[in-house]
Amino acid sequence: MMKLRFTFAVAALAALTGSSVALAQEGVNNASARDGQHQTQSSQTEAGRYEARRASTDGRQHQPTVTQAIVQKLQKANENEIELAKMAMQKTDHDELKQLTQTIVRDHEAINQKLRQFSKQNQVGSQGQRVPAQLCQIAEQACDNAMKMTKDMLTRYEGQDFQMAFLGQQCVAHTMMLAELKAIESTGPQELQPIAQEAISKVEKHLEKAKQLAKKLEDDEKQRS
Repeated sequence: MMKLRFTFAVAALAALTGSSVALAQEGVNNASARDGQHQTQSSQTEAGRYEARRASTDGRQHQPTVTQAIVQKLQKANENEIELAKMAMQKTDHDELKQLTQTIVRDHEAINQKLRQFSKQNQVGSQGQRVPAQLCQIAEQACDNAMKMTKDMLTRYEGQDFQMAFLGQQCVAHTMMLAELKAIESTGPQELQPIAQEAISKVEKHLEKAKQLAKKLEDDEKQRS
């Protein structure tokens, strides 16, 4: 009986010892695994941070500065004025209106040339507060939509009706542009203010001439009737 108990005790001790060794080995293996996992997680975290930084940098590169966004918007507005003036040039035989359209094309092309030179010399977009790219896309799309609707409207008219419609549209467009230029002159980026001041002088003349010509055409129509 004693021998049997001793045998059981030895077997139990061996089992416990084996379990302890196994547990110890498992602990080492788990620790090694945890270390490896920790290193992997650290590498993944660092990689994630790098990707986030790169994505942020890439996103900023696609976001124009405030100055750049203003320049782009002005260029778009000038391009639209030039296109509409050329359209009117082809659809009217009124001498004074033709002269006005030629002046509009010449002056707005000159303004855009100034803006292009400004962008090149000042490396617009490299520094400064950023504007969300989506906001700029919406503004550009709105400008395109307005241009399309304006052209669709003007193409429906001919002769005197076209001339009055075009002059009315020009009064509104130049009023809006003048308001924007004056805002840039007073509160916009300082480096853009000289260009805004020069453009204001030209836009004011276009607006005044458009008003005068619209009044003259209206008076002529009344006399004929």
